Amino acid sequence: MNRLVKCFLLCGCVGVLAAVAVYALGNVPLLRTNIFFNPYVMLILAPASILGLAEPTTLGDTAFLLGIVFGTNFVLYGLLGLALFGVWSFFRPPTT
Repeated sequence: MNRLVKCFLLCGCVGVLAAVAVYALGNVPLLRTNIFFNPYVMLILAPASILGLAEPTTLGDTAFLLGIVFGTNFVLYGLLGLALFGVWSFFRPPTT
């Protein structure tokens, strides 16, 4: 059980880092017009970022929105990591 928790936490942290990277790259004006930064990539890597269209006005609203986006990314990436870990452990050769 301990390995599953570690896998979930590690993959969840990777998801939060992916969301931070998407937001950081999206705030650079030169990269927004570049062909390498596609808005659809942002929605794939951080699906809850669609909530950013709400345009929060206060600091509390912005913090709440970022909490939802980062929390959602943490859970999604954590569950995806658990699924990949399960598939990997199913196909790997048994250790002695």
